[in-house]
Amino acid sequence: MMRRLTISLIFAVFAITSMSAQDLDKILNDHFKASAQEKMSNSTSTTMKGKVVAMGMETEITLYQARPSNFRMEMTIMGSPMITTYNGTTGWTYAPAMGVTEPKEMGTDEVKAVLDQANMDSPLWNYKEKGNNLELLGTSEDGSAYKIKLTKAEGDEMVILISKETSLLSKLITHQSVNGMDTEIEMEMKDYKTIKGVPVAHYMGSKMSGQLFSTITFESIEFNKALDSALFGKPVVE
Repeated sequence: MMRRLTISLIFAVFAITSMSAQDLDKILNDHFKASAQEKMSNSTSTTMKGKVVAMGMETEITLYQARPSNFRMEMTIMGSPMITTYNGTTGWTYAPAMGVTEPKEMGTDEVKAVLDQANMDSPLWNYKEKGNNLELLGTSEDGSAYKIKLTKAEGDEMVILISKETSLLSKLITHQSVNGMDTEIEMEMKDYKTIKGVPVAHYMGSKMSGQLFSTITFESIEFNKALDSALFGKPVVE
């Protein structure tokens, strides 16, 4: 009797695991189709302009991305520029209003944070080829989204929420070191608009430890604009 129960339990666990794998595959396929990932994969660069609101201040922001993993962010803080760059190897920060009066090379934790910003594709795309692992955690508390845990090859984790209604990304949850403390960062994405056949979130709201600390509203998004590689190197101080 015990043997039959054990065998039945093993088959039940196997069936649940297989069903979860099948569910995950369908969620991923629907997501890649809805997000036009194949078309996005052929895009060489993205230029995004809009407004950011943080700490009670509003300013213009421009984000540049270029394959394979280049990134640049430009803002104006209290009348002076704030620039973050990454060229696939080295990252730099220049922010005189925050006491960084000369371009400063990023540390390991800072580079990890900017790597996700440099990625033009869905964080779920080609996860196996990148050595990453996915686990379907179920659904969000309100039942509106699927929750997937992505564990990167180097061990870092990210929880990704995909809207059941649209199959598009609705939220990213990561843990980052902020002032030496492990902090949960939650980014919500919504107000998707289609640009050249690719749906792009025009609103991003970021929470730190549950508190909203910044929002970005994009007004202009361009694909495949020619970008000088110097944009992503050490910021030039004039």
